[in-house]
Amino acid sequence: MKPSRSATLEVNRIVPGGNYGWPVVEGRSGDPRFRDPVVVWSPAEASPSGAAFAAGTLFVAALRGARLWAVPVDAFGRVGTPTAVLQGVYGRLRTVEVAPDGALWVTSSNRDGRGSPAADDDRVLRFPAGARRPQPPALLVGAG
Repeated sequence: MKPSRSATLEVNRIVPGGNYGWPVVEGRSGDPRFRDPVVVWSPAEASPSGAAFAAGTLFVAALRGARLWAVPVDAFGRVGTPTAVLQGVYGRLRTVEVAPDGALWVTSSNRDGRGSPAADDDRVLRFPAGARRPQPPALLVGAG
């Protein structure tokens, strides 16, 4: 099999003893020797930098993609179609965390020499609990 160097970014469902293909393949190979990822992005769409799971959704922060991905996951672990949210709204997103009350905290990362900072960047944004697809405006928790 010819190695694949497609420069993909992926989310894998980890299982004991699973072989995810690295360094032979990146992304989906269809080769039964390897476990295919459940989600694949190009670097321009993602550059995942942080992830959190809440309310049946995997949220993935994207630096280069400047968006938050919402990936639905059902009770059986099946993954639905990822949806890009907050695309271009807050710039590069560094990470996402679930707050103790179930809200989502999302941080921006625009003052590291790679983004286009606004006067109030970098930020910690809070989205209410249960928001499967966070939309602006968010409550600004702090600025640095």
